[in-house]
Amino acid sequence: MTGKKPFVKAEEGSNNSVVYYDEDGNKLIRYWKKRDDEPVEQASTRSWRNNNPGNLVNGDFSKRNGSIGFAGGVPGTKCKFAVFPDYATGRKAQAKRLKEGNLYIDSTLNNFVRKYTGVKPGAPDTSEVINYRKAIRFFTKFDMERTIRSLNDAEYEELLDSMKKHEGWREGREEYIEVKKILGVHYNRKRVISEFLVGDDETSAWIPKSDAIALAEEGRLHAIVVYAKQSTYLRPAYHHTPFRQMICVVEDEDVSLITV
Repeated sequence: MTGKKPFVKAEEGSNNSVVYYDEDGNKLIRYWKKRDDEPVEQASTRSWRNNNPGNLVNGDFSKRNGSIGFAGGVPGTKCKFAVFPDYATGRKAQAKRLKEGNLYIDSTLNNFVRKYTGVKPGAPDTSEVINYRKAIRFFTKFDMERTIRSLNDAEYEELLDSMKKHEGWREGREEYIEVKKILGVHYNRKRVISEFLVGDDETSAWIPKSDAIALAEEGRLHAIVVYAKQSTYLRPAYHHTPFRQMICVVEDEDVSLITV
């Protein structure tokens, strides 16, 4: 995953995408398809978009083990899939889920699959259970009557790999977007903001109000676009410094520089 800082929040985006945010509001979008006409069977998988190789559901367990949001519905339920900040965290959570407590640890591989897919005791095997067993047997060559507890470290990794393959792990297109900050403003003679200083601690540039609005509309600037009857203008993003504290220049007036 690209990005300078760890992602701290994630949510469902448009058209099955997932949007990740770091603490500065920069974001990474993982798209479902690389292009609109891409066949579904070639599109990225939910597990990849969510950094969730085991397709763990959103809940107390996933939150305790590093999930930062949820995206995508679990078929036939009201549950959502958890989103993890990176693959390593998702993999670690999956590994811990199988060995933590007594839910799976003493189950045979045959019975474990029933529990993992949510089949109730006494209910017949579903097609998902049957196919999941076949995948584990095919990829690991394990005796399916072995328990989770009996697997050594290398075998356990093989089991996790087989689950990842069965759950689906197909990568797709992602886009990292650095969301710029507003560092200063210029007011014109009518005391209306005419320019914005945008950038970060390292680089910045003055841009016209119209360009700043366009960046905000694209989600590339920390600002809120307000569409009023008279005009369209910007407001500071929530919890960001008010523009009146960023005044650098007022045309034809002697105004002191105020830093942010």
